[in-house]
Amino acid sequence: MFQAVVFMITIFIGWVFFDAIKHKKIIKENVISGLIASIIAGFAWYILFIIF
Repeated sequence: MFQAVVFMITIFIGWVFFDAIKHKKIIKENVISGLIASIIAGFAWYILFIIF
């Protein structure tokens, strides 16, 4: 579970950082999309961790 949470945080920070560099500012929609992507990625990581 801890690995999935760390993975989620890493994905979220990377997503927001990449979008901030790309758009030269932090946009609310990009933060929300990063949050949704990180939740999906963390959930998938947790499921894969349980399966394997």
